[in-house]
Amino acid sequence: MSELSEKEVIEIKSLISLLDDEDESIYCTVRERLLSYKESALEFIPFIEDKNTIAEKRLSEVREILIRASFKEQLRQLKRNEEGEIDLEDGVFLFARQRYSDLDVSVYTEQLNYYASELKEKLTSVIDESEILQRVISFFTEGKSFVGNRDDYYSEENHYINRVLDTKIGIPITLSVIYLLVGQRINLPLKGIGLPGHFVLRFSFGSSHVYFDPFNGGKILSRSDCEAIVKNLGFKFTEEYLQPVSNKQILERMLRNIILTLEKKEDKERIETIRQFIDTLNSDL
Repeated sequence: MSELSEKEVIEIKSLISLLDDEDESIYCTVRERLLSYKESALEFIPFIEDKNTIAEKRLSEVREILIRASFKEQLRQLKRNEEGEIDLEDGVFLFARQRYSDLDVSVYTEQLNYYASELKEKLTSVIDESEILQRVISFFTEGKSFVGNRDDYYSEENHYINRVLDTKIGIPITLSVIYLLVGQRINLPLKGIGLPGHFVLRFSFGSSHVYFDPFNGGKILSRSDCEAIVKNLGFKFTEEYLQPVSNKQILERMLRNIILTLEKKEDKERIETIRQFIDTLNSDL
């Protein structure tokens, strides 16, 4: 984000104050000038939950246009690992920043680093693989108190990694992502498993695999349990559902979950933004 001069800051604030002008031509002029500041203007345009006035509606429209332009480009530039996979951590924090424009990502990366250091210490000298898994699950569920949000499952906050780290409450995929981000720091053999309608994790012991459910307190799942989850949600089970998903698939699924939440609010502008993110994510591969 470019450094703004005092004069530019004053102009942005003045432009925002004109957004309630009833003259449509004035709004068009103001909008284009705000858009010329690109991502730098976002700092001065707050997220508005309820858009009741014309100024709030216009402010939200400008915000979404700015986000589409700046964050789509950043999405294209996400770094890749040695296998060419999109970096999961960069992706989830990019999503968080489009919702929380003043987010300090370093605070949360340090939190994840600290978790990894703590967990590594708890696993020191543990050889039994089943004990390793139990300690991993206990670390998150008992030590850090991460739980599934059953009371407000469709809250938008459940979809953003910073808020899940703040509240320790999330939905299956965001809770799983936290395990994955911590686990990758200390080389734990964890993979995401995208069952239709539910997201779980797989821990590997050589060629053997154990599935478990972060949303339900880390419950260990047999193959039959996974099959039952799929069938109970109205899908026909296939072995393919037990295969690990890529980081891109995780990120796309997170975005589609956000759309489901926004559809309940009938927030068409933000839905369009997220749909464009999905298109960008897929067209970049």
